[in-house]
Amino acid sequence: MRTALFVSFLLGAASLPAQDREFGVAVRTNLGQVRENPDAYKNVKVCFTVQFASLGKISNPFFTKFTPTEFANFYAWADEQPIWQQKSYEDVFGMLFLSKTHPKLERLYSLRLYQRIQVTGVVRNTFQNMPWIEVTDFETLDEQLDTAVLTHLYRGEKFMEQRQWPRAIAELTLAPGDGVPTTAVQAAKRNLGVCLLRMGESQAAIAYLEEASDLSNGTDLEVENLLAMAKSAPDQAIDRTVDSRGLKDSERPMWEAFDGDKNRPAATKMMR
Repeated sequence: MRTALFVSFLLGAASLPAQDREFGVAVRTNLGQVRENPDAYKNVKVCFTVQFASLGKISNPFFTKFTPTEFANFYAWADEQPIWQQKSYEDVFGMLFLSKTHPKLERLYSLRLYQRIQVTGVVRNTFQNMPWIEVTDFETLDEQLDTAVLTHLYRGEKFMEQRQWPRAIAELTLAPGDGVPTTAVQAAKRNLGVCLLRMGESQAAIAYLEEASDLSNGTDLEVENLLAMAKSAPDQAIDRTVDSRGLKDSERPMWEAFDGDKNRPAATKMMR
């Protein structure tokens, strides 16, 4: 029902003149939805949260207003992307543009890697099923990921793949903390619940899975199914095999090589 209402809203917005769609309250969405259906958001004012990656140098492959002399280009990940996973980390979005006359241009230039910002903008063009977004405003947010948290989440999931549940728990329990975004905390809680469930610790698993469910407002079907299993048939989830393989150097996360902040790796080195 909610989806139908949302689609109806977008169709109604699309019928308005372009100048009318750029005023008033922005459509609250996420970057993933805009990327999935860019034409539905064309000339619609939108608001979503991203994680800053870097400044860019996108040239014009076709005629748009986004010339390098007039706009600064930057790359970002959607707030909901699990960037501790390699596939998601490499899926960075680069079609975000801020006018070089914008009063917040210097703030854009000073953004840090992984810093979260709430973006307001308008999808000006679509090309090859890709939205080109003019950022009309942005605000920095307090919570953000860093190298240490990404490393704990990455290694925790690697150990889970190898069915090394105690080692996974040791990594994942270090991921949540003050200033960590909800998406990452929810993933850590969910994975801790999985590990404990596989080890036969159903009551402890239920506690973590309930926290993960609360953080996702009950929308994560995987968590809801695991929670139901933990409460009704926990024995079915016990892992009765053990894989003793260790984490190779080649399996270390890519951000350990690319993170330019040399002040934080001390915590990361201690974890190796």
